Amino acid sequence: MLARLVTVIVLLAGIAPATLADQLVFGSFRSTQNASNWAQKLSKMFAQEMVFHAFERNGETMYRVTTVSLGTAEFAALGRRADAAGVRYWRLLEDVDHPSAAPDPGHNRNALSEVAPRLQPPVPEPSTAAENTRSLWDLAVQTRSFAERGVYGQDQFEASVSIKLEYFRGWDNDAQSVTFTPFLRIDSADDERTHGDIRELFYSRISDSWDLHVGAKRIFWGVTEFNHLVDIVNQTDLVENIDTEDKLGQPMVQLSMVRDWGIVDVFALVGFRERTFPGEDGRVRLPFEILDNATYASGAEQRRVDMALRWSNYMGPIELGLHHFSGTSRDPMLIPELASNGDLVLRPHYPVIDQTGIDAQAFYGDWAFKLEGYTRSGYGDRYAAATVGFERTLVGVFGTPADLGLVVEYMFDERDDDATNTLLEHDIALGGRLQFNDFADTRALLGIILDTDNHDYIVSLEASRRLSDSWLLSLEGRLFGGGEKARRNTPAATLLQTQYKSAWLQEDDYLQLELKKFL
Repeated sequence: MLARLVTVIVLLAGIAPATLADQLVFGSFRSTQNASNWAQKLSKMFAQEMVFHAFERNGETMYRVTTVSLGTAEFAALGRRADAAGVRYWRLLEDVDHPSAAPDPGHNRNALSEVAPRLQPPVPEPSTAAENTRSLWDLAVQTRSFAERGVYGQDQFEASVSIKLEYFRGWDNDAQSVTFTPFLRIDSADDERTHGDIRELFYSRISDSWDLHVGAKRIFWGVTEFNHLVDIVNQTDLVENIDTEDKLGQPMVQLSMVRDWGIVDVFALVGFRERTFPGEDGRVRLPFEILDNATYASGAEQRRVDMALRWSNYMGPIELGLHHFSGTSRDPMLIPELASNGDLVLRPHYPVIDQTGIDAQAFYGDWAFKLEGYTRSGYGDRYAAATVGFERTLVGVFGTPADLGLVVEYMFDERDDDATNTLLEHDIALGGRLQFNDFADTRALLGIILDTDNHDYIVSLEASRRLSDSWLLSLEGRLFGGGEKARRNTPAATLLQTQYKSAWLQEDDYLQLELKKFL
């Protein structure tokens, strides 16, 4: 199946426009002086020619800072340097034969953001001073309001505060640097959600043909919207959000080798981190206690050194990545057992797996075709899973400056009902991403995931708006339906049956509001 999907991606790319130019965009500014200063600073930082162009937005002239058109190797190398330096950018894939073609809106990149950087902090206007030390604090107040009390008596309202620092210190023209990103949350209801983590603390050495990163780091693999299937390097911080996009820092040694035929990343993942789970008083949680003392297939347990290898390349309108991972799975099997008081509890068990996978996307005008898939051993017989879909961008919808992206994805896991570590085994996802293209950077993503077998569904909303240069307001919500509901008196053995697979979600509809201040 994976081979057929790869063939489809290649064939679609083969009918793409023949003449394409790659550029990196490093922001847009109202002031020509600020744009010029930023272009000059980036030119010195990366030893790469930068230019800025005027364009119209909402009747106002703006100035976009970009690279000149880059070859494949140059594009990949500069993107890696920008990632290591914590400089935000996005990719502009331009059809030279049809210069009115829209830029690719799906390549926003921010090395210091969370894994899926849809809700970006504001980018400040650059100063004229050449600095190699940057720090950004974000302080946030978050509330969650649930439509009903929890099945097990949990509160309908919870509040939390969080603080995160994004610190970067570079020297030797940023060829060497240290990145530090600590995070802390204090929650009013769930003791397990009150937690801290060092998301990143690593040293980087960047050269023309290789990069070296040593320390705790976050790595993201994948291209699809609703299910990050191949993203396996980092452990999921499940107490933060059910969407699996928040990740714990992973200690590692990463060596990236840049060649004309692509980038090869070699990872030694030193030490294993267990998944976090909501506590007894938490919401959006399983209806059983999850024990702290996990078991491991590996005798080395958390001391095992896992290995991963990935090759990636840009080939005109195609982006392609192939990987192999060998080590302790980040997805635990939850094994039911009886506690001393007779209650049913779940004990996490982490198998050793071998996973070989692909992530790819191909662009054709306003269309993007996407694929993630893998084959994996360690959960019984070797099995395959895949997510395939497309996104169509409608530029200037309803005669406004807004862009609308229509997303369709299908998720498949050949284990069917035996896929106990995922809800997404035969599901279709439909979504719409609205980008208002205003100075407040207003955006929203609305989607639904529907199980084609059991008819369970999840409706999700993510939206954000910048209130000023230093304030960001975001809204998130989820609605769960279509499945059997868990009740306080539902027998534990019944909740383990297939038709109750999503029962633990059915009473947890919520809205989340977060106000964030950047310092």
